[in-house]
Amino acid sequence: MKSCLCISTPDTHLAEQQIAQAEMAELRTDLMGISPEAVGALVGKCSKTIVTCRTTDTQRAEAIYRAAIDAGAWAIDIDLHDMEPSIIGKLAEFAHASSTLLILSRHFHDTPDLDTLRLCAEGAFERGADVAKIITTAQTTEQAIVPTSLYRTFTPAKLVAFAMGECGRFTRTLSLLLGAPYTYIAPSADESTAAGQPTADEVQERLKEGFGLSHLSLPREVTPTGSKSEAQRSIVAATLAKGSSTIANIPDSADTLAAIDLARSLGATTSIEGTTLTLTSRGAESIGERLGGEVTTLNVGESALLARLIIPIAASLLRDGRVTIEGRGTLLRRDLSDAIKVAESLGVECCSDGGKLPITLSGRAVWHSPIRVDGSHSSQAISGTMMAAAIADFEEPIEICVAHSVSTPYISITSEVLDRFGVVAEVRYGAGSVNISVEPGSYLPSDVEIAIDWSSAGYFAAAYAVAQSRLGASGCYTLRAALGTSQPDEVVLMLLATSGARIEVDDEHIIFLPSDPLSAICYDATHTPDLIPTLAIVALFAEGESHISGLNRLTNKESNRTEALIENLLAIGADATIRGDELVIRGGSQLHSAPIRTHGDHRIAMAFTVAALLMDSRPTLDNLDCVAKSFPSFFRLLNNTTDKTQADE
Repeated sequence: MKSCLCISTPDTHLAEQQIAQAEMAELRTDLMGISPEAVGALVGKCSKTIVTCRTTDTQRAEAIYRAAIDAGAWAIDIDLHDMEPSIIGKLAEFAHASSTLLILSRHFHDTPDLDTLRLCAEGAFERGADVAKIITTAQTTEQAIVPTSLYRTFTPAKLVAFAMGECGRFTRTLSLLLGAPYTYIAPSADESTAAGQPTADEVQERLKEGFGLSHLSLPREVTPTGSKSEAQRSIVAATLAKGSSTIANIPDSADTLAAIDLARSLGATTSIEGTTLTLTSRGAESIGERLGGEVTTLNVGESALLARLIIPIAASLLRDGRVTIEGRGTLLRRDLSDAIKVAESLGVECCSDGGKLPITLSGRAVWHSPIRVDGSHSSQAISGTMMAAAIADFEEPIEICVAHSVSTPYISITSEVLDRFGVVAEVRYGAGSVNISVEPGSYLPSDVEIAIDWSSAGYFAAAYAVAQSRLGASGCYTLRAALGTSQPDEVVLMLLATSGARIEVDDEHIIFLPSDPLSAICYDATHTPDLIPTLAIVALFAEGESHISGLNRLTNKESNRTEALIENLLAIGADATIRGDELVIRGGSQLHSAPIRTHGDHRIAMAFTVAALLMDSRPTLDNLDCVAKSFPSFFRLLNNTTDKTQADE
């Protein structure tokens, strides 16, 4: 795999230094402004030099290319749009007679359809190209992957195809994983010759081999972790209640620990015995007296849910002064504008950098009814508004009107948690809208038990179903879990069963039996976006073409999850594409090892670990620690030396 350094500086001394250090270099003579004689002098400084002259000045370009060939350039790169076919033919003949490769390229400022790109590549080869170079410009991830589909049609070693622009940045290194002979890199971030061009360090980081997964195997039986979503809501509710609460089956995820730390910073005392948390708080009134005075900063770790819960709650409790909400890691890149708008609608001033943490709140909330919330991006701000309304300084029930709601089942989880802690809330679902009524009052301490986390259980359910359908495993696999939660991701069992998985259920066990091959999945995951990576892995091994919609929900996660998902699917050989809001995967591709880039996203890491368990040649993972956000014991369960079986037995 080669990285070609793009040299564009008009400083010939600097150009000599750069080319001498490069394994492979491109001289962008049109940007450098150098003479044919100077080109000849530079070509000899590197064993593999590509000379490019993208200009409509045909006479100058031909002179540059002839000088490059005479000097022994490894290749010349001619844009088909810039030069007459007759001149290209003469240069091709001259280049081949001198053992110089001919690269014929097309650069687009948009993204033509795939058929147009195929015709361009075919035309390049018909005119004598040794390498066809097809470059588009992408505004979306869907556009970015269009040119990469060419690697399925043409010999990869004779093709360079990727997308320019920031949205296409990942395709430059992905092209190498798909078999391209080289990609282009910049000497530094300030010296790129095209938008989205990476540096050598970026390419090296993307392509480095990560942690091997060959030692992992599927346990015959597993008990999933408790729901971090339910746990965080319960911890916040217990903190707002005056008295002692116990929360059993508390998960040890980083997000849960962040909620416990937040409770402590608000004055609560906590202790954990086994998986049971005991939390004692002085209640919301005491917290309100501390905020903006004794307490001026609140840290939510890396949890977007915790941030969206505490922003409206802090706004409701704040009396005087100001309080700053802080976080860390991938959360610092996420837009929390939906929660900020709720606080601002109450008259609280919010200061942030484009809706991102840190966010400083100041002023006193003035509650009114109804409160209008845009639910088109997430239900988390709705949950925060519900929990804040319960402690509002308001005499009547507060109506919360939600338009364009997504992930609506999570609103039901919040309502159930409120009910357990003595808050009266009524949720009414309509066509595309939700209306909620919350009675202000006080939270009451409670003793609750957290249900298992179906977002986490889904990884094992998927692995078990595929293993039983594809690998001829004997016996059964068992999830120790109960159905009947309000968690929307519980739907994964129904989807697997619909695809042909044989599943038996009793009060405490979900048993996966040997089955016929799974059929394709067709599912709208708008309200269950966390399931999309899991379902994508199932689709790899299912028969037929799977369609999973709801990709619009994935951009503002721990990563741009749409990009991370499609990048890694293509890297391991999946026949996958994006059509609008839909991920389309054709099962049965020959999958192969590749370095998986998690982008620090726990769900990408766990989904592709499941894929690895089911592949003959396992990929590597660049980050194992990111799973601690939701499922710290994930890899321990797969590395348990007792009562386990290889997925490929």
